[in-house]
Amino acid sequence: MDAIVKQPSGEVDLIQVSEPACLEDEVKIEVKACGVCSTDLHIVAGSYPWEKGVTLGHEYSGQVVEIGPKVTKFKVGDKVAACMDGGFARYAVKREDGWLFKLPEQIEFEEAALLEPLAAAANSVFNRSSIKPGDIVLIEGPGTMGIFVLQCVKLMGVTVIMSGTSRDEHRLKLAKSLGADYVVDVQKEDLQAVIADITSEVGVDLVFECTGAQVALSVGLTALKTTGQLTQVGIFGKEASIDLGRLVYHSQKIVGSIAYDKETWERCIKLLAQKKVDTKKLISNKMPLKDWKQAFEITREQRGMRVLLIP
Repeated sequence: MDAIVKQPSGEVDLIQVSEPACLEDEVKIEVKACGVCSTDLHIVAGSYPWEKGVTLGHEYSGQVVEIGPKVTKFKVGDKVAACMDGGFARYAVKREDGWLFKLPEQIEFEEAALLEPLAAAANSVFNRSSIKPGDIVLIEGPGTMGIFVLQCVKLMGVTVIMSGTSRDEHRLKLAKSLGADYVVDVQKEDLQAVIADITSEVGVDLVFECTGAQVALSVGLTALKTTGQLTQVGIFGKEASIDLGRLVYHSQKIVGSIAYDKETWERCIKLLAQKKVDTKKLISNKMPLKDWKQAFEITREQRGMRVLLIP
C-alpha cells in the first residue's frame, strides 16, 4: 500500500509499504481521512523529531476492519478517530488502549479527522485557562487552533475579540460566522484602541495566543487587564522575550498548553455529535494521497484552512 513515510535517509516521501498486521491487542483501521498540519511540515523540514520508518499522519478517522483476539472495546465496522501516527496510508493499526476513540454513527469521517486539533484547543480552554461566563477574551490568530479555541470559549458565555492580519481576511470572516463578537485586522485597525473601547480601558480577562509569534505575544500581554491570564497555544520555533516587569506589576499569568488527555477527546466527541462545534467549516481542500506534496504546500503557504488527504 502507499504511505507517506520518513525514510532511513531522513527524507519524507510516498512509498510502497507492507499492509500492517494486526496483533492480538490491536485494532486495524481503514483510514477514511487524515488532516495535514504544521507538525507534518516540521517533520519534512527535519525540525520536529519523528522516528525513521514510521508513517506520518496523526489526525485521522476511519473504520475498524480487523481486531486482535484480545480486543474487547472495539468491533469490526466501528467508526473511530485516532492520533499519533499512521494516518497517511490506507490502513493503520492502533493498540486498543492507545489513542483510539469510538465515534457515534452521526459523526462523519471527514469532520472526525479534525478531532485531534479540536481536542488540543479544548484543552487550552477547559483545562489550561481560568475562563468564566462574562469574560472578555482576545484570541490572536484565526488559524485552525484559533478557530477551534473560538468555538470552545463561546460555549462558556464570553465576549470574543479575534485578531488577525490582512492575509487572514477569509479566516476572520469565518471567525465572525462562528461567533466572534469582534474581528480585527491589525494591519488596518489599532487593536489596543479597539480593546480599550470594548473594555472601558480595563483590558481583556483572557488572551489565547495561537500564532507562536513574538509580536503577538507582546501585544497579548499588553492587552491583558491586571490579574489577567494569557494561555500560550501557538508553538514558538525559538526563544521568546517577555516583559517580566509588566507581568509582575500587573499580577498577570502566562500558562502554556499543549496536547490533551483522553477525557478531553471524549468531551470533544460529544460536542461534535451534539453539533455544538463545527469542524467541517475548516476543511478547505480534500485530496488523494498521491497529491500529498501539493497538500503540504497549500498548508505551508496558508492557502486554505485544513487540508484532508483521502487514502
